[in-house]
Amino acid sequence: MQRTLASSAIALIVAAGPALAELTPAQVWENLSGYYTSMGYEVTVGSQDETDGNLSLTDVVFTSEIDQPDAATSVSATVPKITLEQTDDAKVRTVFDGEMTVESSTDVPDQEPMSFRLVMTAPENEMISSGTENDMLHEFDFPTLESKLYFGSATPDADGGEAPMTLTLTESTGQYRTVHAENQEITYEMVSKGLDVALNVTEPPAEDGTGGNGKVTGQAHVDGVTFTGTTSIPGDIENLAERLDLALNAGLVAQGKAELGKMSGDMTFEGMDENDQPQSGDAKFNAESSDLTFAMSKEGLTYGGNSGATEVEANFAQLPFPITYSIDKASGEATFPVSKGEDAQPFALKYELAGVKLADAIWDQFDPGKELPRDPANLKLDLTGEAVVKNDLFDPAFAQKLEEQAPDPATDDPATDDPAAEGEAPDATAETSPAPTVPFEPRSLKINEVVLQAVGADANLTGDLTFADLEQPPVGVIEGDFKGINALLDKLVAMGIVPQDQLMGARMMLAMFAKPAEGDPDHLQTKIEFKEGGSIFANGQQVK
Repeated sequence: MQRTLASSAIALIVAAGPALAELTPAQVWENLSGYYTSMGYEVTVGSQDETDGNLSLTDVVFTSEIDQPDAATSVSATVPKITLEQTDDAKVRTVFDGEMTVESSTDVPDQEPMSFRLVMTAPENEMISSGTENDMLHEFDFPTLESKLYFGSATPDADGGEAPMTLTLTESTGQYRTVHAENQEITYEMVSKGLDVALNVTEPPAEDGTGGNGKVTGQAHVDGVTFTGTTSIPGDIENLAERLDLALNAGLVAQGKAELGKMSGDMTFEGMDENDQPQSGDAKFNAESSDLTFAMSKEGLTYGGNSGATEVEANFAQLPFPITYSIDKASGEATFPVSKGEDAQPFALKYELAGVKLADAIWDQFDPGKELPRDPANLKLDLTGEAVVKNDLFDPAFAQKLEEQAPDPATDDPATDDPAAEGEAPDATAETSPAPTVPFEPRSLKINEVVLQAVGADANLTGDLTFADLEQPPVGVIEGDFKGINALLDKLVAMGIVPQDQLMGARMMLAMFAKPAEGDPDHLQTKIEFKEGGSIFANGQQVK
């Protein structure tokens, strides 16, 4: 107990350190604008007024232009007014006034530009900054933060002023800290009491003026949202957005987590189908808490997520029964390398879907006699391995190479480019196209676990494979354990889903790759061996 109290006291002293020194509005603005400059934004100020040490900025614009081989993206964010005032306790109070807007447009070759406009309001907001130039803490309070999202050419004045999507965070507080040393160290945390989402999407008319009758409306509520994260930016990186590959190789490290409380929501839709017939429906859902995680460094990129129990019900006018299902939990995580290296680097993929249940109304549509077990279904996937990364995945030059190798739909037609398709003999002297660039070359793959449990059957796979290169087949073993397959086949025949005359063929196919376990004919086992030279054996019998 004493050790815990001592540790807590030390933590409080360390955290309070930055607040002991005097800070000026100019230093705070330099800290804030400097962060966006390091991210590749250009910061411009329409006018600036400094009176008695206080700072007033109007028409502050943050712009970024990112040109990649496959797309060009421009982002512009505007804040009408920022006021920074010195407080009596040597801190600085910052207020963001007016409607803040973010406009983004992405141009992709041979496609319509993708654009959106975000309009944000945060009444009665404030941020208190303390510390020093090199160690600054910003503590913010946003009673309400409303963001209205418009897509394409839509504007706030269109459709009666209703935004296609509105997100509202309530009672948001948190802090953001930057420490400048050899690297720029950033930590942040934000806690919101709730998040509300409103959806109001209207189908745009077609080019000939028809259509445009469809509409989707909905709402959702999240009971509490928390964002936390840390970032370490190397000191010599000038444009993080365009040269993420250089930043990663120089030591960029970032990680973050979003935690969401219980969620609920509903939606309705109406419109016309492809045959100009009216269609409509509604849906609702409830979900327990969930979280999303993210981590990035030279060693790799990781995304993960977990969600609790979820219930969904959807009704369609064209169906006589609702689509109702529930899931006990779901989780997933993917890790893969992103930086070029001669040595093999680890990757991993995990996914789990547990307790999937369908309502009896759905089962009854194809199994009215209740032949199949209706136990909850489960799926689990756990793969790990190593691969050699041939290129930095975020290198613009690598993206350019992929763009050059991508087929052009307007000129590349395999049917017309193939001489054999036109009855001509292939030209032996013609140059062949270079093999496409492959960023990863696998060296090993371990199947730690693949499990599927559904309708009374149970399948389990494990394995271990190695790869010399992309030209050579793998070497290793995959083993399987299956229960309830024969009983499932018999029930599918009884239900009429599998014809009786095809049952023998299905059993013969199973016998080629699996054998019954001793004393249990409905328990099948298999061992697939991949040998050097490309030969394959199933339970000791060569099949290739």
